[in-house]
Amino acid sequence: MSRDATSIPVGKPTFKCAASGEALPPGTPCVTTVRENGQGGFERLEFSQAAWLAGARPEGLLCWWKTVMPEPDAKRRLVLDDEAIEEVFDRLAEDDRPNRVAVRWLLAMILLRKKRLRHLRVERVEGVETWLFSRRGDAEGAPATPVVRPALDEEAIAALGDELGAVVSFDA
Repeated sequence: MSRDATSIPVGKPTFKCAASGEALPPGTPCVTTVRENGQGGFERLEFSQAAWLAGARPEGLLCWWKTVMPEPDAKRRLVLDDEAIEEVFDRLAEDDRPNRVAVRWLLAMILLRKKRLRHLRVERVEGVETWLFSRRGDAEGAPATPVVRPALDEEAIAALGDELGAVVSFDA
């Protein structure tokens, strides 16, 4: 499964209403827009809710969304949809480094919760616990997808999940 994506730079938040010039401090609800800038590129503009509701719109408007002004130095979180989670999950299948095994386990639990995987059984071979899953849409009798349960206690798994959640946002 491979996904191609094109990144289109649209700039960072301006923290200023494009219609009124008023400051939009962090935490302020607003509308962010992307428009063509007339030079073959794109430009990001923010509008206060009041200006937007009053009808302020930029020329060349391509898209808009409601948001909240972020903290200026806040790290952006990557949003992963189900297909992207599965792609990372598959890439980690042959990686036996402990941290990668733990991440793959967490991704399996996310995919299980999202009903993209179905738990079949647990096997223990030479002290290694492996959970076997079927994938949604697999034909009857398709090979099971094995996932090694990492040798971490529940507290360590929760900490790893918190760390992963700090940098990645998963579609609901």
